[in-house]
Amino acid sequence: MIAKPSIAFNDFAGTAGDVTSRSVKGRTILSHKAYQDKTKTPAQAVSRNAMSKISRAYKQLTDSQMRAWEVLAGHLKGTSLFGEAASLTGHNAFVRLNANRAYIGEGLMTEAPDWHGEIPTVRFVDWCLSRDSICFTGVDDEDSKFLLVAKMTDAKSPGVSSGWGNTVILSPDRVPDWGDIDLTDAFYTMYGGGPENGKKYFIELYWIDKETGMTGVPVRVSGICGDGSQISGESMTPRTRFTRRDVVPGELDHLVTLDMEFAPGSSLISVDCQYDTKDYDVAAAKVNISEAAAARTPNFRAYVLSRTAPDKRLWPGYYEIDKWRWGRDNEISCAHRGGCFERQGIIFGTSPVFTF
Repeated sequence: MIAKPSIAFNDFAGTAGDVTSRSVKGRTILSHKAYQDKTKTPAQAVSRNAMSKISRAYKQLTDSQMRAWEVLAGHLKGTSLFGEAASLTGHNAFVRLNANRAYIGEGLMTEAPDWHGEIPTVRFVDWCLSRDSICFTGVDDEDSKFLLVAKMTDAKSPGVSSGWGNTVILSPDRVPDWGDIDLTDAFYTMYGGGPENGKKYFIELYWIDKETGMTGVPVRVSGICGDGSQISGESMTPRTRFTRRDVVPGELDHLVTLDMEFAPGSSLISVDCQYDTKDYDVAAAKVNISEAAAARTPNFRAYVLSRTAPDKRLWPGYYEIDKWRWGRDNEISCAHRGGCFERQGIIFGTSPVFTF
């Protein structure tokens, strides 16, 4: 920013191109025009698009409802219920809380909520950051009314000391899965690929009360991709998992969705797949996976339940799940072994794993 007297710009205030001029105590201040970050997640898009509707709705409240929101705003002044100290009006509080509820799919709240409820802080044991995994482990599960909001930046230079102003919402409504919060798929969806090795990333986690829209104080961590565990300094190994990111594109691709993961410390696998065999004349759905994905486990076999697609009769069945090498290809095969076979269906459940 440049601050100096100027004959040409005396008493001038306004913007020309990307330069803004304003007069302060007899001096003309020239500065570059600030532009809003264009990055916007689906959750933020929902919240921003709902702002005007929510703001208009406040004007439709009764006098007693508005007074209740003013009282709530007074209690929230200077507190950290929003993750930051804030001075609020009743209108501010109404819009802020309802916008928070909008991006987790909740409807408009007209009555001011109880402000006494405490919002917990996200607690976890460890976390890792690599091209294949962004995962927090040992996350404490909270009351079912709380959902976890995760925000993250794109790639930054390792020398950047603070990127918190550039975080965007990856996921607004997570709950721990066996104590894990896995953000890998959300990051791929948001940025079109995985984190870059050697680049720095900033992450914020906080709980949101889906009933009131209030949020807790964010927990902030940052690290360089490829460093592994950032908290304990030990090597953290995420749960072994196969997803659509591991699929090699080609004709042999019958799994519309793919999510197979091993339970920690056991020989159990959890499977959730949707298949569409189209014109394939064999009662099986297959995909080829990459060499890197295949190296995660030895060849294995499991048996999992199934049902036909939602738009058809819900015939039960079960499938044999194999991960093996066929020639030069690494294949995951879901072969029909019982019940009514249909060309579209869902394979789901947990099974012991047998290696071979």
